[in-house]
Amino acid sequence: MSDVWYYADYKGQIGPVSLQQLKDVLARLSEPASALVWRDGFEEWKKAGEVPEFRAQTLGPPPLPLDQMPTWRVKWWWIIVPFFSVGIASQVGRKVMIWNSAQRRRAKAQRHRQ
Repeated sequence: MSDVWYYADYKGQIGPVSLQQLKDVLARLSEPASALVWRDGFEEWKKAGEVPEFRAQTLGPPPLPLDQMPTWRVKWWWIIVPFFSVGIASQVGRKVMIWNSAQRRRAKAQRHRQ
């Protein structure tokens, strides 16, 4: 078996490269199974997923089962937690909200004057 490989890239045919160099290139590709490769002994170019030397590298995990996907469930009482932690429900929080609203009104009035 030959250790001289070629592969097809958007630039065209690239090679000769060693088997390890080609494995490194395939590791960087987003779809390594569809990359075209060739070596002495092949009649025509093959997809890397069809070549035994690259099969382990081109295999990916099976698709996730959609019916068994975990779902995020929020308890109803967690909806009010941010209001208390920010301080909206406290006296200081109300004062801050009033001050913030006044600042926004002043900024809006200044923009209209310009």
